Amino acid sequence: MAVHRGRGIAAIEYPTGMNQGGDPSQAWIKIQPDGHVDVFSGTVDLGQGSKTVHTQIAADMIGVPHDWVTMNNNDTDSSPVSFGTFASRGTFIDGNAIAVAAYRARQRLLELASRILEVDAEDLEIADGDVSVQGAPERKVSVAEVTATASWTYGEMIVGSGAWMFPHVEPDKVTGECEPHAAISYAACVADVAVDDETGEVVVERLVQVYDVGRAINPTLVDGQIQGGAIMGLGLALLEESFPYYPGTEHRGPEFGAYAAPAMVDLPELRNVALEDPDPVGPFGAKAIGEMANNGQSPAIVAAIHDAVGVWVPELPAKPERVLRALDERRQPRRDGRRVIFDEHLSVAAVTVAPGDGPGQNAGGGWRFPLVSDPL
Repeated sequence: MAVHRGRGIAAIEYPTGMNQGGDPSQAWIKIQPDGHVDVFSGTVDLGQGSKTVHTQIAADMIGVPHDWVTMNNNDTDSSPVSFGTFASRGTFIDGNAIAVAAYRARQRLLELASRILEVDAEDLEIADGDVSVQGAPERKVSVAEVTATASWTYGEMIVGSGAWMFPHVEPDKVTGECEPHAAISYAACVADVAVDDETGEVVVERLVQVYDVGRAINPTLVDGQIQGGAIMGLGLALLEESFPYYPGTEHRGPEFGAYAAPAMVDLPELRNVALEDPDPVGPFGAKAIGEMANNGQSPAIVAAIHDAVGVWVPELPAKPERVLRALDERRQPRRDGRRVIFDEHLSVAAVTVAPGDGPGQNAGGGWRFPLVSDPL
């Protein structure tokens, strides 16, 4: 009996937003008489930092300091339409709507500044809260002076509205090919584990994670998202049981303390890398980093267990009893046409339906889903 170490790797891709259109976001921006900027958006910040990123986008697009910008998303009555905070769409889709609104507000700001400076608007630029003549930075006026003039001289509020939605696409009728998503993010995860072949315990010692994020508008938030996703992925891989109970919660126990979730003591060594390859459509080149952050750990950990002790654990989480069962049975996957079957019950009985059946629960309580090759 011994502790064996292994390494596994998993690669994933993840779409940004809902596919094939129908995923709109809107925004509008108001520049106050003192030059400060109010952003109105329907995005809900669940802790992922969308308020910070969205105000950064507005500040950079207009050309004012970040601390001049505030965001208002207090309620759905006063906020523009946003399809929702899901599908890793906050930065990309809501952010694009905010960028469009900020650009339009900026253009009006430049038009009014051109009257003050008596220079064509296209010859002006905005940076750090000042509007200046390109090539002659000494000729400038503050954004606050322009907005005050707009309010008190011209009686005008400087505003901009924007919207963004990936257009609907139809698959090719012959090949089925199409471009269903605005952008695809990519990631890879390497897991190093130690497996005790007597107790079945699996300890994740290190996770190396690499994410293609397009451009990290806020690198600190990106790194936090990756770290948080790593702990969620660790729980999915080793501790948290949700199949076949979800969305029921009875199996979790009546108290939060009874639910097995990762704690700081379970935290492995983390090495995170954010690759920046700006996307041509995303705001300032950004792509999604939301939900994909917890997708790569489970398959990498399962592959590492196989590398360590030579068996596949076909059901998550890879709890000690499942590791020991896999060691006792020593099953090897087999191929059946397009299927690779790791477990006769899980891969066939729980995932295949009889002709004429749809998704539903089998006698053992597991769920059945039709596969592409199954006749319905």
